[in-house]
Amino acid sequence: MFVDILFHKKRFRLPERIAGENGNLYTVQDQIASGGNAVVCECADESDGAEYAVKFLTNSSGDSRAERFEIERKLMEDLSTVRHSHLIGYVTSGCVKASFFDSKRNENKTTLPFVIMERANCSLREFVKNERTPIEFEIYAAQFRGLVSALALLHQQAIHRDIKPDNILVVGERWVISDFGLCSLLDGCGGQDLTPGWQVPGPRFWMSPEGNNKAVGLPEEITCASDVFQLAAVFWWVVNRRHPSGILAREDWIGAESLYEPVSRGLQHSLGRRYSTADEFRLAVVHAIGY
Repeated sequence: MFVDILFHKKRFRLPERIAGENGNLYTVQDQIASGGNAVVCECADESDGAEYAVKFLTNSSGDSRAERFEIERKLMEDLSTVRHSHLIGYVTSGCVKASFFDSKRNENKTTLPFVIMERANCSLREFVKNERTPIEFEIYAAQFRGLVSALALLHQQAIHRDIKPDNILVVGERWVISDFGLCSLLDGCGGQDLTPGWQVPGPRFWMSPEGNNKAVGLPEEITCASDVFQLAAVFWWVVNRRHPSGILAREDWIGAESLYEPVSRGLQHSLGRRYSTADEFRLAVVHAIGY
């Protein structure tokens, strides 16, 4: 039995059953998402019926995409040893022989690397969009605390560089950081930055000031503080249902008074005024929440 998946206008065909490196067999089910380089499908573990998501690398040509996917896979595997509940849970990975059909309907053989991970209910963007009223403090406070703690843990190995509502997923009642495809490994953690000097990594509309400066040709460096800005921007958006554009003032904030200061400091344009590390941001958020 085979299953077809669509990546833009290209159709891939692969076996319905795939084997993970953990020795388990998984049944590939419905396609649920497609991005710039990969396709995500539902899958089920044949041993117990548990449902997961499987991400196939369907665009491995140029720009070191295969190397990036391997860095993402290895980082997820390494992070899984600490089992942080606000980082997407890694299950296993592997490769599967597949074929794709070109514009002339010729069949071409290929191999697709894949990663199996927790299955999310939706993205944070979808979650907030579907909420008709502002999210209550009791909900977002616990999630903010978990997310900033997860970012501090990630920063022991890498800078994420792509934090945005689409890359924070809702898994049950947890909000989790996902999609490590643009991560830059820190010195001492192996690997290298595969981003060409002319290319600016980062999420459109959620870019840090450093990222925007780099995009217009200024010699800026993307650092851990850049991730702090992006996560603080997401926090502001969750609470106020407004993107943190332009000049922000206290009266623009409708959430808990105690959280205004750490979130607004995380959004400072100047690196000298912003938290330089996620751990500094974490401590401020925990203190503001009070538990």
